[in-house]
Amino acid sequence: MNKTEIVEQVSIKTGLPKKKVEQIVNLFLDNIKEEVQNGNDVEIRGFGTFFRLYQEKRNVKSPIAGKTIEVPAKNKICFKASKTTESKIKGA
Repeated sequence: MNKTEIVEQVSIKTGLPKKKVEQIVNLFLDNIKEEVQNGNDVEIRGFGTFFRLYQEKRNVKSPIAGKTIEVPAKNKICFKASKTTESKIKGA
């Protein structure tokens, strides 16, 4: 499912226009990105937590070139599902 499909489903279930739902979804996602970028965790109880993880630089071997390549350090966004979400997925 992609963002367009989410907007469509929420629009159908709420009766709100798609444009309004799209604005809400975009604001929701923008807020998550902004908070994580600022180093804050975003916890949605019963769903999970978005957080920033710093990954040190590392060396990896390229299977194509056969050479060792240095991957630079970076921050990445991660998601940890809540126990409730995990149990629903496992039970599906």
